[in-house]
Amino acid sequence: MASKTPPPSLDRALRLVLFGFFGISASVGALIATTQVIASLGGAQRALPLADVAQSLGIDLAAAGTFAFFLRRDLQARDKQIARLTREERLGALPLSLANGRRVKVGQLRSFSRVVIAAGSPEQVAAAVQAAEPLREQLQERGVLVVPLPIFPGDPASSNGAAPAESSGSSSADDLRWKATPLRLEEWKAWFDEQTALANANLDKGLYISLRLDGRVRGSGQGPPPWQRLIAQLAPLEGARMCLHLPATSAQT
Repeated sequence: MASKTPPPSLDRALRLVLFGFFGISASVGALIATTQVIASLGGAQRALPLADVAQSLGIDLAAAGTFAFFLRRDLQARDKQIARLTREERLGALPLSLANGRRVKVGQLRSFSRVVIAAGSPEQVAAAVQAAEPLREQLQERGVLVVPLPIFPGDPASSNGAAPAESSGSSSADDLRWKATPLRLEEWKAWFDEQTALANANLDKGLYISLRLDGRVRGSGQGPPPWQRLIAQLAPLEGARMCLHLPATSAQT
């Protein structure tokens, strides 16, 4: 699967070209008007009336400033979009192990599953998964694939930092469509550490990230995944579109 970052939208690219062109035109007009103002103030022969050239200069400066403002705003939005897409592509490259032991990347689940990552301490992750169990059938109908991610320190008194216990080694179709185990946790933690630093997020309650079928981030927040809200907002998938029909390429270890 290709991992290239999608380019900015064409409408934004067109706006950048137009704003840049009109901004340069207005700046050139302002430069010409400035020389005319200087000529009028100096009493040069054939100089245009000062009031006219001053008005023209004001219009050109206002236009140049307006186009510069919109150009800067679109450039900032483009940079944010590229940064977000790059982070999502890096998330898509992180490895998982399915219930049957098959190793895949998050990005390989696009079009098959809606990945929901529950990150936090071992206790927080175990509680999030436990809360999802009574809703398992409804979540599976909507293509939700749960990824428990215990990457933050826990309470030594309650679990000694151990990861939540995994279910038995069953590899039924039902298990394949329900839960996946993250591999190389240091890479997952590095990704989450970067995101939490950018967002200045509080880790006390854990974090969750919900992905769309196309692999883009649908939602994220502090605390456990809002399972009931996901059920209410996500439409059931048609047929078994999930992990059973993944591409042949597997994640590298």
